[in-house]
Formats: sequence, structure tokens, C-alpha cells
Amino acid sequence: MPKRKRPRRKVSDNPRRYRVLAEQPYSVLLESPASFQVGVGSYECTVYFKPAQADPSHQRTQGGALVQIEYVSAENDMLRAAALGIQLIEDVSAGLAVVTGIPFGGVTFIQLLDLTGPDRTPFLFSVTPYHLHSNEPISDAQLSYLRGMLAHWDGLPRGERLRRAASLYRRALRQEDDLSAFQYSYMGLEALEPLLAEQHGVSAGVEESQGKCKKCGQEYVRRRTVLSGVRAYITGGTDSKSKHADRQSEWKLINDLRQKQVHSLEDLEDLYSEARSALPAAAHFLHDAICCLSHQHNLESPAFSMPRGERQIVFQGIAEPAIPDSLEQCRPIVEFKALEWTPHKEYRYVPELRFCHNRPGCDVGGRFFWLLAPVRLASEDDLVPADFETGEESV
Repeated sequence: MPKRKRPRRKVSDNPRRYRVLAEQPYSVLLESPASFQVGVGSYECTVYFKPAQADPSHQRTQGGALVQIEYVSAENDMLRAAALGIQLIEDVSAGLAVVTGIPFGGVTFIQLLDLTGPDRTPFLFSVTPYHLHSNEPISDAQLSYLRGMLAHWDGLPRGERLRRAASLYRRALRQEDDLSAFQYSYMGLEALEPLLAEQHGVSAGVEESQGKCKKCGQEYVRRRTVLSGVRAYITGGTDSKSKHADRQSEWKLINDLRQKQVHSLEDLEDLYSEARSALPAAAHFLHDAICCLSHQHNLESPAFSMPRGERQIVFQGIAEPAIPDSLEQCRPIVEFKALEWTPHKEYRYVPELRFCHNRPGCDVGGRFFWLLAPVRLASEDDLVPADFETGEESV
């Protein structure tokens, strides 16, 4: 998969005032229930936190906090402006985690409002439905593979490493964040390093090369830390003739990203772009290596596959007249009455959304789009009109 570059910012001569609403999973409130000012980089921001649940009991059992931030930017692309808002909220959350010790979680985008104009409010609202069900049942053949795999984990001398690698693969699949998923995938490959090194006849964890001192002529062996077993497995061999050129580039992509991520060699936003490309390869090689070392070769596949959840949906539109909410109101422009998966004669199951806007006297209209990239990496060029059927309760 080619590396996806971050979209260029569409800079306007007239800066715009944006407001981003997001949620993070840990409930938190402010001692003084009012917004506060903070500088983040070159942006002067106004921020407000409040628990997502009004009931104190639900705050503890269900968690969640709404975070709203307002800032001025010359960005003219609404999705790039949303990505900036998410980054600013993450910086504020990271700083608060250091100051307070509160374990803030990942930031989930809800909506962006463009508050620049006095008469109308363009908005972008995320409506991606949860999908926590596998569409395909587990077959009898898959259960047979499972029995054979678990038997090998118990019987092989280093079966514990296979068990650990499989656990890390499972965690990688559950991560919504591409960088976190990549890190788990790489850790899984590290767990398999001794087994893969033995399989390919190389020294585990090191690369050895012969050298000679230019002054005294003494020969020596240079040892450089590297996953030599993983590298040999991915590239297809230990010598230059047996290595595949495309596999070489895939190994370089995976290894370079790991170095940049662990040693903080690049900005975080650039790393997300690389993770979007490297993750499918890392997860694929981890999956196939586990199957190979477990002697379940029928489960290996030449094609890369990385399930990443449901496609994102956004609702883009305009509210007229302009939305007058204060920052402390901290509420979405529309509210869901229900979000369900409904049987469909052509597509099996489709998301059914029943919602209403909660701004009396305000005309809220727009349309739905598929978003082809994560908000963090997307621009308005990634919006594709989505087909939908309207009902009585639709906006």
C-alpha cells in the first residue's frame, strides 16, 4: 500500500473561527464550570470539559467526557480544520494528564462548527455507527484449524512465544488507532524473532558482519541489533539473490516506521500517515508467521488483509440562522433517537439512523457522505456522496 501523505492545508486570506466537539472515555469535570483559555502552539484556544453523563452515578459507571474547543485558523478545508481541532484537544488532554494524573483516553470526533459568519453556521457531524458483530459465522473447518493451532502452541518447545504473538495480533485488530495497532503488530513479530531466526538459520536479534582493523589488520565481528529472523522471513531469504524486491521495500517500510515511532524521530501526524500504509503489511506478516510456525499453512495468504471497522459516515450541512450556543453548552447539533442495523433486501444489513436537530427556530439541512480516510488524515476530497433513504424523522 503506498504511503498516504497528509493533505496540504487550504489556507484562506480570511481566518475562520472553528469549534470542535469531541469525546474521550474518562469522565472528568471542572472545579469552576466555565471555559478556560490556553495557548497551544500558535493557537489561542478556549476549552471546556463536562461529563457526558449528567447523573453522578452514570458518570462513574458509564464514563465519558465531552470536550469542546474553539480556535481561529486560516484553514479553509473543514476536515483539515477538524483534524487540527482533534490535535489541539489531544495536546490539552496530554498536558492535563501530566498535571493532574487523570488517565485521559483517546479523542473521538463528534462535530465541527464554522462560526465565522453571523448569519449561518456550516457544520460537519460524524455519524459512524458501531458495528461489533462478525458478519461471517465461525465454520467447522475453522474450529478444526483452531484445535491444531492450540495443540502446536502446547506441544512446541517455544509455543509460549506463538501464544504471545497471537495475543498481540488480537490486540492489534481491536485498536482503532493505526499507530497503536502497528505497535502491537511489531511487538508480535518481535515475539517470534527467535523462532523465525532458527527457521532461516540466522542469529536471533543481531546482524553479524566480518571486518578488519585498518591499522593493525585484526579481524573482528560486528554485531548490529536487528530482527534478523523477521527480516529474513519478510524478505524471503538471507542472501541478496533470494530476496524479493517488493518484500525488501515492505520490510524497510515496517522497520523504518518502528524506529521513527519508538525514538520519536518525526512529528506524530507524519507517523500516522506512514502507519496507514505500514499497518496492513505488519499485521499480515504477523498473521502468516504465526500460522506458518504453528504448521497451519492453509491459513497463510499472499494477500494483505487488515479489518479496520466500519466505513465512516459524516453529515455535512448548514444551519440558518447561525447557531448561538455558548461554548459551555457543549452539545451536538443533532441528537440520535436510535441507531440500529436493519435488514435490507440488497445489502443484508444497513445502518438506520433516527435523529432530530435540537435548535428550535433554526433550519438545519445537509447530506450524508462516506469518508474514505480517518478524520486525522482526511480532506474534503475524501468525501463521497452516500445513498440514503429518508423517513419522517430524518433531518
